[in-house]
Amino acid sequence: MTDSSKKQHILITGATSGIGNQLAKDYLLAEHHVYAVGRDDEALAELKSLGAETIDLDLMDRDKVIAAFETLEHVDLAICGAGMCEYLDMPNFDSSAFMKVMSVNMGTLSHAIEGVLPKLIASKGRLVGIGSASAYVPFARAEAYGSSKAAIHYLMKTLQISLAPHDVSVSLVVPGFVETPMTKQNDFPMPFIQTTAQASQAIRDGIESGHDVIEFPKKLTVPLKALGALPDLVWQQVSEKLNKK
Repeated sequence: MTDSSKKQHILITGATSGIGNQLAKDYLLAEHHVYAVGRDDEALAELKSLGAETIDLDLMDRDKVIAAFETLEHVDLAICGAGMCEYLDMPNFDSSAFMKVMSVNMGTLSHAIEGVLPKLIASKGRLVGIGSASAYVPFARAEAYGSSKAAIHYLMKTLQISLAPHDVSVSLVVPGFVETPMTKQNDFPMPFIQTTAQASQAIRDGIESGHDVIEFPKKLTVPLKALGALPDLVWQQVSEKLNKK
């Protein structure tokens, strides 16, 4: 469990946009040491002005990620929030777009985990991965994004088991819709959409409480999980209505 009263050394990937950016600012405000990883120069400069130790890094470059993270002196908490989204419009299955989303979302996460894990083992820290409520129920057009998030869910839940003997805690974050640059492209209803401030608060509270799974908002995630347990015909009809333009 993370002690909010103790200064933590926190690594955040995807820190220059959306939820990751808000988390970085909130942890800095709470006077933690933040390693902010991203590619946006302007956002990195702002975070640096707020006290962050910034790292301009392409997370798709495995060797550079490992080399950069080896130089970090200490990491108590690693939040892997980098990712992207592209939708597919049937009947044109764009395999290049599909593989791009899968490669970015899984590649940035897996490289970050490999690079930071030795630090977390040394500190007996916590690893956090960002999934999505879209992994609970298949949605049309989200074939690539949802598949990548389902893979992240499986990975993080497996790591909860395999890293326990090494005293590394693992949390899976399952957000619903959040107001970010990524969701601005959505042309369908986004029920119970959250601000990045609300998302950051929910994630930080969940981490501090030591939760293995951090879901929010419950009024969206709970019904989606229930739908996922129903016969296929039910959730297919719901998905069609939600994604109808």
